[in-house]
Amino acid sequence: MRDDRRLANQIVAGDAGAFTAFVDAYGPRLHRLARRYAACEADAEDLTQEIFVDLYRSMVSFRGDSTLATWAWRVALNHCRRHAGRTRAITVPYDETLGERESEERGPAHRAARRELSDQVHAALDGLSPEQRDVVILHEMQELTYRECAAVLQVPEGTVKSRLSYAFRRLRGTLSGYVLPDAPLPEAAP
Repeated sequence: MRDDRRLANQIVAGDAGAFTAFVDAYGPRLHRLARRYAACEADAEDLTQEIFVDLYRSMVSFRGDSTLATWAWRVALNHCRRHAGRTRAITVPYDETLGERESEERGPAHRAARRELSDQVHAALDGLSPEQRDVVILHEMQELTYRECAAVLQVPEGTVKSRLSYAFRRLRGTLSGYVLPDAPLPEAAP
């Protein structure tokens, strides 16, 4: 955390190189988070830019109580939630993780099936509570650990696990027609 504090101090002091290093380190992952809440790539780019402007402006408030990563995730998630509230639509581009090149190689029927699955996943995620959706996005799609999710969401790890468990149960029910019986959705660890 000492390095985090030093980097934050350099950014606050106006060190452009330090801010560039910060953006390089966190930019791709925070952009993927923004993409999960934005309706299109252009909106995600705008949202990512807003996030980094806010991170830059509020860097002076970073106290070092958590890691710089946790603090950045929290700020970014709050921006994403506000954006989703303004647009009233959460879009989780499931297609990005399905291998678009593979889909193109298999032809139009395969692309149509992937699109239908993607639409069903969008609808299923939209059916979750905001708390459950946030933890699914952070843990399953952004690959944060339970501990990191807990720190970002400012809840106990047990709450993260519980929200995941309820979300998976709900997703399993909603997507039952699209999930093979012998391929269960992941369970949250006890």
